[in-house]
Amino acid sequence: MARRGCAKTGENPVNELVYRNEATLRVIALVLSVVIWLVLILGTLGIALLYLLVFALFALVAHSALIAHLRGNAIPINARQFPDLHARLQQCAAKLGMSVPEAYLVNGNGVLNAFATKFLGRSFVVLLSDVVDSMEDRPDALNFYIGHELGHLRQNHQTWSTVLAPRAVPATDRRGLLAGARVHLRSPWPRRL
Repeated sequence: MARRGCAKTGENPVNELVYRNEATLRVIALVLSVVIWLVLILGTLGIALLYLLVFALFALVAHSALIAHLRGNAIPINARQFPDLHARLQQCAAKLGMSVPEAYLVNGNGVLNAFATKFLGRSFVVLLSDVVDSMEDRPDALNFYIGHELGHLRQNHQTWSTVLAPRAVPATDRRGLLAGARVHLRSPWPRRL
C-alpha cells in the first residue's frame, strides 16, 4: 500500500521516501525557467548574459568564502571529534546509498536551519549545535535532521536551484522541504507534511 505523497512500495526503498511529484515539479520549473531566461536574454539584447556571468563569478567567490569559513571556524564531524554524531551520519548516508559528505558542526546561536551544499564536486553538510543538542535524547529526530540534509544532496537540489530561475514555480519552493523531509530514514515519530 503506497503512502500518500510517496512513490509506490516495491521500488527502491530510498526512492519510496522521495516525494512522487518532485520530477514533475522539476520539469515544470525547468520549462518556466527556460522561458524566463530567454525573455531576459532576448529582451535585453544579450546584455543579461553579461550580468549573468558577473553574478556567476560573484557566486563562485562567495561560495568559496563560505567553504573557507566553515573549514576555518566550524568543527568537523569525524571519528575523532563527535564520534557518535559521525557514526550516525555514516549510518544515515549508508541507508540512503550515498557516500558520507564532509560534515561540520557550527554554533547555532539560536538559528535552527542546517544546510547542505556542493562546491566543485564535493558535498558538505552543516549541522547546528543548538539543534543537535536539543535532539540528544531523541535519536529518531536527529536521524530526521541529518536525513533531511542528506536528502537534499542525494536529490541534487543544489544543482537544480542554480539552474532554475528563482521562484519560477511557487510549488518548487516546497520541493526541497518535501523531498528532503521524506528522506528521513523512516523514523517512527509522527510526520506531518
